[in-house]
Amino acid sequence: TGMHYNMDKFSTGGLFNIIVAGPTPMAYITWYLEGDGQDLIQELFTDYNVMGLSVLTIGRAEMFGYSNSPLETMADFKGLKFRTAGDWGEVLTEYFGASVIFLPGGEIYEAMQRGVIDAFEFSSPSVNVPFGFNEIAKYAVFPGIHAPGVLMPALVNKDAFNKLPDGFKVILEHAILAECLRNHLVESDQDSWGVEQHRKMGMEIVSLSEDVQKEIEVAAADFYAKKAAGDAFLAKVYNSVDAYKKALGETNTLQFPYYR
Repeated sequence: TGMHYNMDKFSTGGLFNIIVAGPTPMAYITWYLEGDGQDLIQELFTDYNVMGLSVLTIGRAEMFGYSNSPLETMADFKGLKFRTAGDWGEVLTEYFGASVIFLPGGEIYEAMQRGVIDAFEFSSPSVNVPFGFNEIAKYAVFPGIHAPGVLMPALVNKDAFNKLPDGFKVILEHAILAECLRNHLVESDQDSWGVEQHRKMGMEIVSLSEDVQKEIEVAAADFYAKKAAGDAFLAKVYNSVDAYKKALGETNTLQFPYYR
């Protein structure tokens, strides 16, 4: 499962899974594999018989949410009973006055149907389609700035891994990464289908303005800065991934055409 579900044990868990206004998929996985990510997760698991071994999946941005009102400004979240998890739930509560409720994915449909929640987020367009959310919500809101990239490190038993022949270790690491890439390509293809399915199901697509996205970005930066002030390791991880995101973002702006 995503490490942002284990933040009671690891305060930095969310930074190895989903970062609010954080890096997009390729920046995230590049930081993890070529930057400081793998070294930092080994440091996180120093006292455990667990180690990170490549990346299991790197997911595309999630949808921002579903609701029966447009959710066009962050003022719309005031008092809203919203289903989410991880750091985004704390940001919504502390900065935008939402009433955040955590529910397993399988309970969302009924909770929305019965009015236990007013709105929710879950996953990417293609993953969301089979859940029938069009039956309980009118609006599908994009983009998923709360989860612009979803990293799932591959975690293995350290003792068991160390017992493998060296050649098998290399094969396992490369097989995991190859499957990660294949999964990302499949998800990219399916998400295009997923967006079209939302339209065909009669849902109204809402896109957050750039100003609203920047408002979330500012709140997220302040949220992580406050958390980092009281947690040296969290500060170390967040500063590393944030600096990498900014540096690679600048490089991409220079290197790729405007329609990237």
